[in-house]
Amino acid sequence: MRRRLGGAALAAVVLTGCSQSVQEDAHDRLQERLVSRHEHYLHTRSLDPYSTGRDALDRLDPYGYAVESTAEGGRIVLVEAIGVSVHRTSGFIPEYEDASVGACVRVTVETGEGGGDRGSVTSEPVQCPAGTDFGSAMWSDGHVDEVTTDLDGRSDDVEEPPYDPPVCISGELCTEGGG
Repeated sequence: MRRRLGGAALAAVVLTGCSQSVQEDAHDRLQERLVSRHEHYLHTRSLDPYSTGRDALDRLDPYGYAVESTAEGGRIVLVEAIGVSVHRTSGFIPEYEDASVGACVRVTVETGEGGGDRGSVTSEPVQCPAGTDFGSAMWSDGHVDEVTTDLDGRSDDVEEPPYDPPVCISGELCTEGGG
C-alpha cells in the first residue's frame, strides 16, 4: 500500500511540479525570437556584405518594419520591435494562463573591409521608443503585458553564405549533378 501511495505522489510531482511559469516561458521564447532575428540579419547580410547606405538598409528591412533606422556609410542601425505571446490551458476544468512580452532590439550592421572581412552584425536589447507598436511584431493587436530589456545580445562576423547548388532540369547540361 505504501509503495502505491509513494508512486502516486511521485507521479503527481512529475506531472504538475517543475514546469516553468507562463511568464518565464514567454521570456525564453522572446530570447529565441531575438536570436532568430539576429540570424536573419546575418543571413541577409551574407548575401550582400559590401552594400552601404540606403541600398543596404533597403535590403535589410525591405518592408519597413524597423521602428527606427539610420544608414551612414558602412554602418546601418535598425531598431526593431519583437514580441511573443504564450497561452497555456491546464486541468480537467480548463484554467487559462497567458503572458505576452515585447522588447526592442538594436541591430548594428558594420560593413567589412573586403577580402576575408565581410563585416559584422550585433543585436542587443534597448529601451523602446515612446509609442512603440508591437502589432506587426506579433501579428496581433500589439498589446504586451511587459516590455523588457532583460535579454542576451549577440554579435557575429558575417560569414560566406551557405552553398546553394543550381537546380538542373532533366534534359539540360548539368555540371553540378542532378537531372
